[in-house]
Amino acid sequence: MAQTKMKKAVLYNENIKTVLEILSENPEGISGQAISEKLKVSRSAISKMVKNLEKLGYKFEVSKKKYKLIERPDIPFPWEIGEGGKDIIFFKEVDNTQEKAKELALKGKISPGTWVIAERQRSGKGRMGRRWESPEGNFYGSVFLKPDLPLKETVKISLIGGLAVWRTIKSYEITKSVKIKWPNDIFVISENSAKKLAGVLAESFGESEKIEFTICGIGVNINNSPLEIAICLKELVGEKYNLLTDFTRRFINTFKQTYEEFLKGKWLELKTEIEINMWRGKVKVMQGEKEFTGVCVGINPDGSMVLQRQDGGYENIFYGDTTIITSIPKSE
Repeated sequence: MAQTKMKKAVLYNENIKTVLEILSENPEGISGQAISEKLKVSRSAISKMVKNLEKLGYKFEVSKKKYKLIERPDIPFPWEIGEGGKDIIFFKEVDNTQEKAKELALKGKISPGTWVIAERQRSGKGRMGRRWESPEGNFYGSVFLKPDLPLKETVKISLIGGLAVWRTIKSYEITKSVKIKWPNDIFVISENSAKKLAGVLAESFGESEKIEFTICGIGVNINNSPLEIAICLKELVGEKYNLLTDFTRRFINTFKQTYEEFLKGKWLELKTEIEINMWRGKVKVMQGEKEFTGVCVGINPDGSMVLQRQDGGYENIFYGDTTIITSIPKSE
């Protein structure tokens, strides 16, 4: 990741990560001198680091020249995410991560695989120009990618993003039905109810039908459900310590693994996994002014949806907005 200094950006810091690890390993506290000797920096550098961490929301107890870590904020700072944090540029607030990532990509300030993550968005961006409600406590991130794909197959990136979210959610051993909805959403399905948990927005840029780069944005409701038709991860797993940070750590690693599988030519295997775990039921499809209903029965190798029309025929859907209009599908 490019380590360019950017206004209001927070980047991975190995010393901060190490200091927090030392404090966690010494719950009764440890002197600034001992920490400085371990890091081979001055005690004043440690003092400054602790003060900066306090400004970011960390809480410490200082007594008899000892530092004791009392609380870590549930904010996905890069050093809290492990090795994956090296690929994160964190902002407390942006208009939206999608436009910020695009801006940095056009300026050459980020490399492929770099994430722009924000604690909150002033004007979150969803599909079809919709606003994505973005209160604190949820995951908002966009990753810069350079896939070797024609522009028309950008939908594959949306599906890969959705699969990575699905895999991460299922790592919490959730018993409820969690489904990928073509082309970009994750829903929790219960009797006569379908509630949105996450959304994916993949936007590609290029010329001559070739992708130059893609910005894949992911929004996941972790601690808040901003709309009645939505649900959050906390409702599924209960109270969990620093759930947002924990989810981010799992997701960043899972996305990297899933995308690497895609780059290694495993699209057909990934497609099969998506189909097994996708919503295969009745949907409404909107294509501009055109609206029709049918049953989603799968996806094609190019990522388009296979829709069974009401007359029994089949149609390939390459674009559009889909809405679930039925309850639990038949057992698969």
